[in-house]
Amino acid sequence: MITDRYRRQTLVKELGQKGQEQLATKHAVIIGGGGLGSHSANMLVRMGIGSIDIIDDDIVDITNLHRTSIFTEHDIGKSKTLILGERLQSVNTKVRVRGINQKVTSENIWSFVQHADVIVDGTDSIPLRLLINDISLQHNIPWVYAGVLETVGMVMGVLPKKTSCFQCIAQNIPASRNQETPVLGNLPAIIAAIQCTETIKILRGRQPAGLLIYDIWNQCFDVMNIKRNPYCPMCGKKKKIN
Repeated sequence: MITDRYRRQTLVKELGQKGQEQLATKHAVIIGGGGLGSHSANMLVRMGIGSIDIIDDDIVDITNLHRTSIFTEHDIGKSKTLILGERLQSVNTKVRVRGINQKVTSENIWSFVQHADVIVDGTDSIPLRLLINDISLQHNIPWVYAGVLETVGMVMGVLPKKTSCFQCIAQNIPASRNQETPVLGNLPAIIAAIQCTETIKILRGRQPAGLLIYDIWNQCFDVMNIKRNPYCPMCGKKKKIN
């Protein structure tokens, strides 16, 4: 039964009570518990995804506080995921929230995502995103990429063998030239909100929008319909002839 908790949300015609009940049966795995991952976890817990795992081996640093909303100064030096798991569980006891304090590697990623209905990207690492992309394609698990840099954020839902994959667009994603990624503090929250919308759409069996690009400083929003690259080494069907 859907309680009054979601009443305003079930009034949205794109979701409705049936959609809310469907979300309660779904399992999301969020890889990364920093600026993006913590915001996405917070929103998805409040929106009623049935089961959520948050995986990260990092601790809270004072530099995290300007772009997150769950952590406080008292959390500095503590595990991000254990804090997120405990606090978000208290937000919604009807959702199973688990914080996993481990590093995701090629050796263990399958053990984390094998029961996932969707993988949510909260990382800041291109190699780790390529690993998520690989496991997604191998096992037909949808995932939602998100990235932030300075004042620009990007989001793209990936449906294996149906949409372009992360490898198709990876060469076009700008990399930070600094050791630390420069990010305006409110950007992760905005991009995480967009990421959560694409996540909900995928869980409802809807088509993701494509590559979404938002520049919050110049207030420019763009949606790019990226076609699958037939020569993509990950999802393409053709071999490139040199």
